[in-house]
Order: sequence, then structure tokens, then C-alpha cells
Amino acid sequence: MLPLSDLLIWSFAGVLFGSLISWIPGFHIYNIIALLVAVFGVGELMPVQAFPFFAVGAIVAYAYVSAISSVYFSVADESAVFLLFPTQRYLLLGRGHEAVLLYLIGAVAGTLILVLGMLFVFPKVLPPIYQATSPYITYFLVAIVLFMFMSEWPKEGDRGKTVKERLWLAWRQILGGIFVFFLSGILGFIVTNTNILPATSAYTRLTPMFIGFFGMSWVILNILSNPPMLPQKPEDKVESSIYNTLKASFGGALGGTIAAVYPIITGGMGAMVAGHMTSQRGDDAFIISQGVNRVLYYVGAFSLLFLPNLRLTRGAGAWLVSSLYTPKSYSEYIAAIGVILLASGISFLFTYGLSRLIARSFNVMHIKKVSYFVAAVLVVISYLLTGWMGVVVLFVSTAIGLMAAAFNTRRSYCLGGLILPVLLSMTGHTEVFMHLLGLG
Repeated sequence: MLPLSDLLIWSFAGVLFGSLISWIPGFHIYNIIALLVAVFGVGELMPVQAFPFFAVGAIVAYAYVSAISSVYFSVADESAVFLLFPTQRYLLLGRGHEAVLLYLIGAVAGTLILVLGMLFVFPKVLPPIYQATSPYITYFLVAIVLFMFMSEWPKEGDRGKTVKERLWLAWRQILGGIFVFFLSGILGFIVTNTNILPATSAYTRLTPMFIGFFGMSWVILNILSNPPMLPQKPEDKVESSIYNTLKASFGGALGGTIAAVYPIITGGMGAMVAGHMTSQRGDDAFIISQGVNRVLYYVGAFSLLFLPNLRLTRGAGAWLVSSLYTPKSYSEYIAAIGVILLASGISFLFTYGLSRLIARSFNVMHIKKVSYFVAAVLVVISYLLTGWMGVVVLFVSTAIGLMAAAFNTRRSYCLGGLILPVLLSMTGHTEVFMHLLGLG
């Protein structure tokens, strides 16, 4: 194991690295770490034993600081206020800083739950639970996908002038979601099962697809909508209750843990299931639960790589790190817990300070110019990781991500790009689908 001084230095470097890039809309920590490895490599500038701790610091920073881009840089026209996420509604009411504070409350609660779980629960409880339930992951996935569609409810059915128009308005959101899911699934299947991307991109071949689904499409919407820069209140005040905080923390922890332990199930899917199980209501509870959920999902999933008697590899970050070095001892596991606490404290202060700064200067910022810069960087990242075909995949997936916005349906349906190929593989239907697409 690394000397303590080296461990602290590389962990701090990871927190600093994650903090500096995680507030920028469209940037995901996994993409940037992959780019870092592809361009600079690991082993010369950084010892391979330090890489997991650098990644822990960066991922913790992302789980905290990404609240800035979610709250301040995904704004829309105020006429859509009743269709937006709670964080966007807070922003349009000038309460963006309050939304960040609610998120930070959830993130701190999630960190405490995660650390206590890693110390006293995970080593004894997770291995037997995982061994008992992992054979049924296919059924879990199918059930969650069906639940995603069933949880949508026909909307806007009273706005049309004719029966056909009302029927279309009521069901377009659901049908649009199903369309986006299968379109994403076909793209994901092609990217996963063909050689359109170079073999050297084995660990990053899905990166341009997900940049398009969730990053580039978001940035393009910011450019097209030219969102209003409304004055924000920088006061340190939140409107919530202890009951809502505790209930949201429980729901967020439940959803984040499900997503962290089981493959393919993402934080959004876990949050959706847990939210219904715990009957969460209220914008404040939703934002707090998101903070808890994202810490458990991102940091918790990556931390499983350190657990010696389980050592699950969950998430793109864990796969990338494990390809170079996998922690092996309990001392590294305990060190990772310490790094999580240290990184969380630094990330909390950074996010709080940055939110106050942005709240004070929000109405003079130029989101459209920032979005042009980010769009160019995302294209460059895709090219460096996967070549020109990766850029083509980026453009196609961006179009699918924009379709989700056009249908006003959940962006999470784009996860079909990951779920459908995995389900086909698990059920032994990959060859059949290859023939259906004319690829085999």
C-alpha cells in the first residue's frame, strides 16, 4: 500500500481535478478520467496503486459539485415551469442556491450512510445478499423497465379539440418514451456488438454514446433555448423539515444502494423504484433524496471495488481503474473510507462557495457561450477516445437525446442503449437480434 503522505496527495489531486471539471454542464467524471488515461496514461505520472484513490477523490467531487450544473445550467423558458424538474423550478423562482443547499444536505446524509455502511454493514451483509439475488438480475431488469413505462400516466388528454388530438396528446409522452428506449437500444446494440469503433477503445466504446444521450443533447438544448439569466438569492436558507429530510434520506439511500450493487441498474432507475416504495412527495424531499442517491450510486458503487470479500466492479470508473490496479487489502478499504470523508468535506465547501458565487453573478453569465465551448470539447473527447466513428455515434446519440426532450419524456429512457443489449445477451437472443438488424 502507498505511504500515507502519497495517498493523501493523490486523493487531494483527485478531489481538485473532479471539482474543477464537475460543475461544467455536459462533462462527466468517467469521460474525463478515461480521457486522462488515454492521453497521459497511468504508471509514469502517477503510481498505479494511487489511481484508485485519485479516482475516489474525483468521483466524490463529482457526486457533490455536479449539483451546480444540474441546478444552474439546465434552465428552460419560464412557461414550462410546471413540466420541469424541481431544481429547475427553484432556479426560475430565483432559489437556485437553496436547491444546491438541499442537495448538499442529501449528499452529506448519503456520505454518512455510506461510511457507516462500509464500516459496519457491507463486509458482512452484502456478500450473502448479492450471492442469493444475483441469479435473478435479469428478472429485476425486466421488471424495472416495465415499471418505467407503467409509471408514466397519460397526460394532457384534456387539451385537444378532437378525440384523436386528445388521444395523441395523452399518450405521446409514453409512446415517445418507448420509441426513445428502443432507438437507444438499437444504437447501443450496434456499438456493443459490431466493430464500428476501434478495438483499442474497448473500455471507452460506450462513452460517445452516453455523451450524446445525456451531455451533448443537454448542451444543445441550452444553445437552442438561450435560457434566461434570472437574478438568484444567495441566502443560506432552506424550506424543509426534519421528517422530510429523514424520509428522503431513506428513499435516496435505498435507491442508490440498489443501483450501486446490481449491474446496469442506474441511479435514476433505483431512485424511481425507491421513490415509489417510500411514497416521496415534495420538491425539497426530491432534491434531498437526489443528493443521497447520487453519493450512494457513484461513490458507493466505486467503493465496492475495495471490498476484499466481494470486490464487485460496478460502473465505468471501476472498470477503467480495475483494468490497471485492483485494491487487495482491508487497509486499502479503510483508507478509501478515510478518503471519502476527506473528499466529501472539501467537495462540500467547494460546492457551497461556488454556488454562492454563481448565485451572485448568475444574471451576468453567458450560458450560451459556455455551451458552445463545452460542445466543442465533447466532440474532441469523443474523437480522442474512439476516432471519427465515435464522433458519428456522438451525433446519432445526441439526436436521440433531443428526441426525448421533444417528446417531453424521461431522458432516462436513453438507458435503453445499455439495458437492451444486456437483456438480449442475458436471455441468449443476441444472434437473433443481429439477424433482425441484418448484421449477422
